[in-house]
Amino acid sequence: MYYRIAEKLAEEPRRAQNGWQGLAAVLRPEELATAGLPRGVAEQAAEKLAECRSCRLTVEPDCIQGELHIPAKGKHKPRNLLFAWWEDSLLFVDRGETAAECLETVRRMRPHHADGADDLLMDFFLALVAEDLGEIQSLEDRISELEQAVLESHTEGFIARMSRLRRELNQRNRFYAQLDDLVTTLQENAADLLDECSQSRLLYVLRRLDRLQNETQLLREYASQVSSEYQAQVDIAQNRIMKLLTIVTTIFMPLSLIVGWYGMNFAYMPELGWRYGYPVVIAVSVLVVGGCVVYFRRKRYW
Repeated sequence: MYYRIAEKLAEEPRRAQNGWQGLAAVLRPEELATAGLPRGVAEQAAEKLAECRSCRLTVEPDCIQGELHIPAKGKHKPRNLLFAWWEDSLLFVDRGETAAECLETVRRMRPHHADGADDLLMDFFLALVAEDLGEIQSLEDRISELEQAVLESHTEGFIARMSRLRRELNQRNRFYAQLDDLVTTLQENAADLLDECSQSRLLYVLRRLDRLQNETQLLREYASQVSSEYQAQVDIAQNRIMKLLTIVTTIFMPLSLIVGWYGMNFAYMPELGWRYGYPVVIAVSVLVVGGCVVYFRRKRYW
């Protein structure tokens, strides 16, 4: 898919183009060999795409190349894509539809002075994270549901669900930090290639990424708070069980004393020869247990 870079990004058939001046393209790795790219731009692109595990920027004398590893978002699995910027042209290498969707988002953006590859690249970064605040809100809703479940003592599967949420938050936070570092590197090493509009858009991208990082960090703290609440509920439940066991042990301790007392088998124990000795011991045991139960109930130990 090819686009003519102008104030309004326009889709254009490749066969109508001679060369790559002022052109943006979204290609798959297998299309690079026949795309007529400048020498060195597409070299090792497929290999880099397969090995991409982070966001990073490579600044060369005649070309700026970047690798993007986008974590799973919603129904999307983790995705990788590459971009290359040379002169007034941009190339995106993508096995999926992420780059094409971002460029379509750019086409729908409010018109502004954007007529170069530098402006398009900044708009691409904005489109890449355009929906992330809404997705972060969805993550917050999921954490809130877990918190409500903990408060209602419905904690089945809590650890597995919270682990997934924490993993997603960590991946997003890492992505925003790496993308922020990539854009900062571009600002420091390619300032001479950015016009006034693209520099303004770059600063906006950095502010947006900083805000997303802050929101993600707040959610990580929120998740930790909910985990602490869950642990508190577990501790309370364990304390209740230990309290119940302690009360039961205390109630039956006098019976153990009675059993031990009459288990000594001394020769001169008058109760052993008494006709009513056995019923009396039973009655005493019942009275002791009943008295302990009444006492603990009055003291509200359970």
